[in-house]
Amino acid sequence: MPEMLLEMEQEDVDIPSRRVLITGATGLLGRAVFKEFNENNWNAVGCGYRRAQPRFEQINLLDSIAVHDIIHDFQPHVIVHCAAERRPDIVESQPDAASQLNVAASANLAKEAAGVGAFLIYISTDYVFDGTSPPYKETDVPNPLNLYGKTKLEGEKAVLENNEETAVLRIPVLYGEVERLEESAVTVMFDKVQFSNKSANMDHWQQRFPTNVKDVAAVCRQLAEKRMLITDSPVVGALRPKNAQLDCSKLEMLGIGQRTPFRAGIRESLWPFLVDKRWRQTVFH
Repeated sequence: MPEMLLEMEQEDVDIPSRRVLITGATGLLGRAVFKEFNENNWNAVGCGYRRAQPRFEQINLLDSIAVHDIIHDFQPHVIVHCAAERRPDIVESQPDAASQLNVAASANLAKEAAGVGAFLIYISTDYVFDGTSPPYKETDVPNPLNLYGKTKLEGEKAVLENNEETAVLRIPVLYGEVERLEESAVTVMFDKVQFSNKSANMDHWQQRFPTNVKDVAAVCRQLAEKRMLITDSPVVGALRPKNAQLDCSKLEMLGIGQRTPFRAGIRESLWPFLVDKRWRQTVFH
């Protein structure tokens, strides 16, 4: 029987030339940011720590050598820094660890980003304000009430000092496609009201403005793309501000923004956790 030779052509894999590195890619916001860039013709690499593998690179942001290596190996044009300790009460109880991640690691990341000419988007918070004079603009003087807000404000200053090519994006409380209801302060109450006829205790003093992570992710991508067009280079526990509404007009003047209606966004977020789908008549209408 004659031998047969089967030749298979190997197709070239088209890898996008625009490279973005996302820290905290395993978290609620980081997952959305990774998805947004990945689905819009970016070569996206995400990194995380405890939940990283197998999907993302496992990097301890406190390990300066590891951070140096991944940035210099990947040579990103853009870095979106989502990783942080963002639970105010945890920050209060573990101040040193929170400061290391929110401030020291952010400063080092900015320095390494500057070393390769990368544009850094630093994710900050509305908690840098005290909530007494909303809505807040970029020019308003911060006055954080709790240690979380203070560490994030220190992180802002640290990244700006170490990398001129940095944008600080302050964001409110987030919700979206959660893996666990506890991932978001907006969705965490759902189990209590779903499985009980009793009302749940909620804070009616503090005013928050829930923001869909998909919208924040879209803003990050639009910021990155606009930057590349302009330049060819790449109440119990901690105190909370009563109303730290953020003014988005500066982003909107740049033509950047996305707003998901809260009713539609929260329906999408909670639907997978709804045990009795018939209940939707009372919950989602």
